Amino acid sequence: MLTIRSNKRPQGPILTPVRPANTRHPRQSDTTRALAGIVAILLGTGALTLGAPTAAAEVPPDQVALSTLDEIVRGDYPAAAADFNPTMQSLLPTQALQQSWDLYQQVFGAYQSHGVPENIQRGDVTVVNVPLQMTRRPGQFRLTVQPDGSVASLTFLKEGVPVP
Repeated sequence: MLTIRSNKRPQGPILTPVRPANTRHPRQSDTTRALAGIVAILLGTGALTLGAPTAAAEVPPDQVALSTLDEIVRGDYPAAAADFNPTMQSLLPTQALQQSWDLYQQVFGAYQSHGVPENIQRGDVTVVNVPLQMTRRPGQFRLTVQPDGSVASLTFLKEGVPVP
């Protein structure tokens, strides 16, 4: 299993191998443990943008998040990945996005609906949390949007995980 962390420098994310703990919770299934380890695809927000500075995005971050979520729910993974920044495009190809969503639904149940998005400013990026109503238990969709409107991270979480 790999954990992807941003080093907040333009070199990109650091991949750190992580060994699973030897302890087992008696009620956790292998799928739940796997999901706990990779509940989400956390990708670095330190992508390097080359060329002239871009203007602020015309689409609000919460709308980027809702559009991306809608495209994922519809199974249109290429459209969902269209706004990914270069780091996201290389680390989360459309097939990996589909597999992540499928695994999330195996544990949390099928998607039913979503709530009102919440925008949280973190430096120059906006983290958008969208509550999810799934058939087995509630969840959370989190997207980090850069000032140019590109997606710097995408995460499927359990309900209530705080923004770092």
